[in-house]
This record gives sequence, structure tokens and C-alpha cells, in this order.
Amino acid sequence: MKTPQLIAHRGYAKAFPENTLLSLDAAVNAGARLVEFDVQLTADEIPVVLHDDTLLRTAGHDGAIFEMNSADLEHICVNEAARFGPYFPEVQISTLENIVLWLKGLPQVTAFVEIKTQSLRRFGIQRAVTRVLSVLEPVKAQCVLISFDAQAVSFAREEGMAATGWVLSSWDLAAALRLNPEYVFCNWTRIPPGWKDFAQYPWSWAIYEITEVEKALEYAAWGVEFIETMAIGEMLQHPLFHATSGSQPQTSAPMPVVETGMVGAFDPQPLG
Repeated sequence: MKTPQLIAHRGYAKAFPENTLLSLDAAVNAGARLVEFDVQLTADEIPVVLHDDTLLRTAGHDGAIFEMNSADLEHICVNEAARFGPYFPEVQISTLENIVLWLKGLPQVTAFVEIKTQSLRRFGIQRAVTRVLSVLEPVKAQCVLISFDAQAVSFAREEGMAATGWVLSSWDLAAALRLNPEYVFCNWTRIPPGWKDFAQYPWSWAIYEITEVEKALEYAAWGVEFIETMAIGEMLQHPLFHATSGSQPQTSAPMPVVETGMVGAFDPQPLG
């Protein structure tokens, strides 16, 4: 039975505040060797690790990230209080530079770095992509630049990014063939019912958001190489995954303990 490789979606986002250094580090400690995170740009064009274009959902702070300078973010806590309550009281927004420093100490880890569409629209594709690539330069070989925007993916490749990925906003494989990225990411809900022809295409598929090992293995049998999940710890610890992989996940440090009942109802939205 084929076993897919698991990508930690926004880190270990089921148990820790998403897109934070804490969440990414917890994913690696749980055994992940592939992580994904999102990037937006501040008003002073500093790339920061954030999914939404506002801080309302993760920090309870109203206002667009594009209208805030990086210095304004220093005392803002992105602890997702609506989901985690009083836990993680001091989790701050990470700059992309912070994450690059972290990655430099983890050469075994590959990062899928998604530039969000809102920042591309606000600052322009070339400006935003160039800004992100310049920060990623020290760990470029460990990174895959991904985006929903095909032009951003194409420009990143022109600028020397060896590995790129396109995230499908709709089921358009003809457009994917024209772009021909190394990876295609797709929400499983966008896949036509009964479609299994993944192996016929030249790129590596990454399907999200999957939290069930049986479903991940089913996609792997159809030719999917990568599964993206916010429940990276649970997936890696599942006996069925161990049975098919033939090995235990390696951990770089003891995994943080999450108290029972600490995490609220897990809602992976908004996806992408």
C-alpha cells in the first residue's frame, strides 16, 4: 500500500495557533518534515506569516494587515482566543525572516510558502513575489513557492525559484498543464466525484484538508503523493499510518503536551 507524504497545513494547526512559529515547531516535533504556511505583506512591505488579510480571526484585532507597519504588530497576540481560550497568551506574529532563521536550523524540513492573493493584488505580483523571494534566499533550496495566482507562480519561476506550486481555485487541469508547476494543490471538495486519474499528470499532487488516515491512503492509491493536514500529530501517530509507512515519526524534540479539553471545536475554515 502506498503511503503519502504529509504536509503540516499552517503547522500543527489543530492543536496550536495557526501560522505561528509555535505551530510550525510543534509540527516538526510531531515528526513532520514538510510544512506549509501563508504570507501577507505589511504596509512597509515586510512579509509576515498570516493567512487572512486582517487580524480579526486570529487576534481579535480589527484592521487590514496592509494598513499596519511591522512595528505595529510587535504587541499583537495571534493566539486564536476564540478557539483556544486563555491558552497561548504570548504568541506573536512571525515575520518571514523569523521563519527563515528557524528553517536554517532544520535542513531536513521543506516549507511550502504560499503568497496570499490579497497581498498580490495590493502590492502587485512582481513587487510582492520579489519581496518574498528576497527574504527566502538563505533557505531557497528548502522552499517551494505556491500561490492561487498562476502569474505569481510563473513569475517566481522566472526569478529563479526551482520549485513552485499552483493552488487550484477551480477544477481547471488545462490551465494547470499550461502552467506546468512542480506541484498542484487542491481542496478535496473541488475534485469531481469519482475522479481518480491523478497519476496521469506530470506534477506532484497535494490534496487538502485531510484529517483521516484512511482517506489519505485512498488518495495515495490513486497517485496522490502529498496530503496536507492541520491534524499532523494525529495523522502521524495513527496506527494505520505506522503500519503502512513501516517506521515511527522522528522527532527533533519532545512534543508539546496539549491538555485534554484545551482545544475548542476544530474548524479548519477558511481553507486555502
